[in-house]
Amino acid sequence: MTALHLWAARRPLLTAGLVAAAALAYFLAPIVLSADRSVLFGHGRMDQSADSFAPHLWPEIALAAVLMLVVVALGWIREVGLTQWPSLRGWLLTIPILLYTLFLALLPVALLMAGDAPATTAAAMNWVLVGIAAFTALIVGFFEEVLFRGVLLHGLRARLSAIVSVLVGAAIFGAFHLVNWVTGQPLEPTIAQALGAAGGGVLYGALVLWTGSLWPAILLHGFWDASITFLQTVIATTETVDPADTTAHPLMALFSFEMVYGLILLAFWWRFRGRRSTAPETDRV
Repeated sequence: MTALHLWAARRPLLTAGLVAAAALAYFLAPIVLSADRSVLFGHGRMDQSADSFAPHLWPEIALAAVLMLVVVALGWIREVGLTQWPSLRGWLLTIPILLYTLFLALLPVALLMAGDAPATTAAAMNWVLVGIAAFTALIVGFFEEVLFRGVLLHGLRARLSAIVSVLVGAAIFGAFHLVNWVTGQPLEPTIAQALGAAGGGVLYGALVLWTGSLWPAILLHGFWDASITFLQTVIATTETVDPADTTAHPLMALFSFEMVYGLILLAFWWRFRGRRSTAPETDRV
């Protein structure tokens, strides 16, 4: 064990806080430097279509690689849940959110078919860009899950109970999206975005508790982002919906599918742990 491994093992919360602070500094730096921004946290836009998302593939890969180097340097590969693979029963918990995300992925197809000239509209789309944007979304999901449900959640659980750690981590994840307001996005959609992200944080954190693995959260998060990008690309291409008209009241995000299902999973996990108080921290279903 290296000196850095030992230091991080003795101070997990401080270590996680420093990593999260470094990430926040990276996302705030473009405001000072007037430089291009990462597409993480929406890139300051609610209508993130493929043409604006795809060009960021290599920067996002580099960002994810840097985070992985940090995790390796800390000796936290196991601690963040990257070495564990869920059991089959653990994967069953992902079916509801997988079906909901699949619906979002198929919704653009319905929009295309509902258009005046679906074949022409489909031909007008740059499917290579759509594919690149979808892969970029997977990378973004990987980065955010390793940082928040991996590094940060591990640090929080060193001082807080598991459920409180998930809720606090979700709140911090949502708060990170307020960067978009600082970079020029209107406050109301930014609040909706932050609350929606917090709901996702509750869901993905609950999955980590249930499965003892980060991989379901990574894959579902990436699939979710890719589906939203595809949907917004079709909307931008068909011009059937004005993205500004799709913004509901911000507090509606508190009743999102992710938030509700995540809280249900947390409630059942609490009861499960109540009957097995001596169970190890990385229980699986």
